[in-house]
Amino acid sequence: MPFSKPALRRIIPVAFGVVLCSATGARAQEAASEKTPAALPEGTISGRVISQGGEAISGATVFAGPIAIGMQARSARVDSTGSFKFDALAAGIYAVWAYLPGFVITPTPANEPRRYYRPGDSVTLTMIKGGVITGTVTSTTNGPVVATAVRAFRVKDENGQPEPTMVQPHERPTDDRGIYRLYGLPPGTYVISAGGPARSYGGLMSGAYDNDVPTYAPASGRDTAMEVVVHSGEEIIADIQYHGEPGHVISGTLAGLVQPTSLGMGGAMGTITLADVRSHAVLTSTGAGAMTNNTFAFYGVPDGDYEVLAQQYLQSRDQLMSDPRRLKVRGADISGVSMSVAPLASIAGRVVLESNPPADCVKGQVTALQETVISARRFKPEPTSANAKTAKTESIAEVPLGTANQAADGVPDPKGDFAVRNLHWGLFHIDAQLPGTGWYLRSIALAPPGTMAKPSDPNIPRDGLTLKPGEKVNGLTVIITEGAASLRGHISAAEGQRAPAGMRVYLVPVEHESSDNVLRFFEAAADTNGGFALDSIAPGRYWLIARAADSGEPAKVKPIRQEPALRARVLREAEALKKEISFKPCEQTVDYVLPWAAAVRQSELHFARHTNQTSFSLAPGFSRVTRGD
Repeated sequence: MPFSKPALRRIIPVAFGVVLCSATGARAQEAASEKTPAALPEGTISGRVISQGGEAISGATVFAGPIAIGMQARSARVDSTGSFKFDALAAGIYAVWAYLPGFVITPTPANEPRRYYRPGDSVTLTMIKGGVITGTVTSTTNGPVVATAVRAFRVKDENGQPEPTMVQPHERPTDDRGIYRLYGLPPGTYVISAGGPARSYGGLMSGAYDNDVPTYAPASGRDTAMEVVVHSGEEIIADIQYHGEPGHVISGTLAGLVQPTSLGMGGAMGTITLADVRSHAVLTSTGAGAMTNNTFAFYGVPDGDYEVLAQQYLQSRDQLMSDPRRLKVRGADISGVSMSVAPLASIAGRVVLESNPPADCVKGQVTALQETVISARRFKPEPTSANAKTAKTESIAEVPLGTANQAADGVPDPKGDFAVRNLHWGLFHIDAQLPGTGWYLRSIALAPPGTMAKPSDPNIPRDGLTLKPGEKVNGLTVIITEGAASLRGHISAAEGQRAPAGMRVYLVPVEHESSDNVLRFFEAAADTNGGFALDSIAPGRYWLIARAADSGEPAKVKPIRQEPALRARVLREAEALKKEISFKPCEQTVDYVLPWAAAVRQSELHFARHTNQTSFSLAPGFSRVTRGD
């Protein structure tokens, strides 16, 4: 072994922060400016914290964290009515979240962007009572196992879908009776283990069980571990009979560390994470650097398939990252694992606010740049039938679990310049969260402002932007234009009928030449009463259509701008339906009624194309229709 276990336990990674970027995990929050100019107006963000049933939740703490570098997050207590308020906030864009022990924020689907707010917004945060897993850890002689780490790994979300990226475990030690209690667990499916190396940054450093292979409830290895489904507010008992069998060691060296500009904490340090490939669970993390002669080791590792990933967090908020290493542990230790961190990729460019003199619906022009967010989200395109055999697919060993759904954001400075940093290599969707009503996203291109796009230029909104390892892409121009329209309405069903759950409303361009312009495609989910709202609409002519989502699971529904097959299908069905609507600059259409019969007909046409039928019996709640209706 490269160094002793006692020495390893003394190592606490510097600036560990959040180990990995993910969709239900944390994002990189970067900006090109150091702080918002003091001359800009201040404002207020207020709101309420409620339960799923709409009741007020008091006693929580709400945080408002500005995206801009150099600005600190603020906190506010929630009163007895569930209300909170932040006064005198500088102009900018803020993340708002709540904390209350034992509660969790309702999860956001992994494919949805993070929601940000600006001064003047009203925020409603919904929290649910977390689940509890408790039990007793006993030895083979039925004595209590004291001060061992017990972890709950969420392996599936509340919809039963496997976790797409790395997940951090919930960890607590047993007390002197061998009892543990893990609370505040998000709904989902968990496996529970006891023993093995404690997470070095978690404060649990007993070391008595570090060499042991974790024992999973009720008394087994990972392959036969019991899976426990936890619902909101539910308490599950899961006892564990601890085996205490010795595990293996994975050890190696870390290179490429950047020395800090200021002295302290023993020089440069990196963080190395060990994750289970099967469950995507982070098992443990450790540090390596000058204090350890750039060596690291993981103890108590059972047989299995693992990913090792190294990172370094710099004072500049930049990150270095290694290529992932996939390792198979089969009955023996693994030594000599060589890891090297290197700079990550970035995207830099400029946001251009385009004036439109006839438009008079834009508010907050002075603060518009500070209230815009440019985001990049990594994705893997699904091969189409035309390229399925020839498309280059990424090997599972090539993509770190922690960056499979990576996303990062950037905020423009007063000149419009922005940077989105700390991106792993791969293909990224580029999008923008706009500065309030009245603006729409006109174009995203690798071209100087004011130049005409060529047919040969890459279609970044449609196809994304490919980054190579460590690549610095410059010159991305994002044009945001005044004069956006909006649409408010509801889906209306005939008397005695109701539209099914999971309906989505789409706007797609009428002009065929715009079919490749994904920024002319808009969508919104209908609520339980059939209501829908579409904002930031570019003026023009559109087909309007309501349809049931292709997947019955909302978390798996991809945005229409990101899924070519869905885009083509919706466009084809909308053209057949011929429900047209036009928008002038700044036009606000309210109380629009979209008959459910129209949506039924498009569903019938879609079904008929695949079955060669022209009429058929529909499920309860639908009307019988034919092509001639």
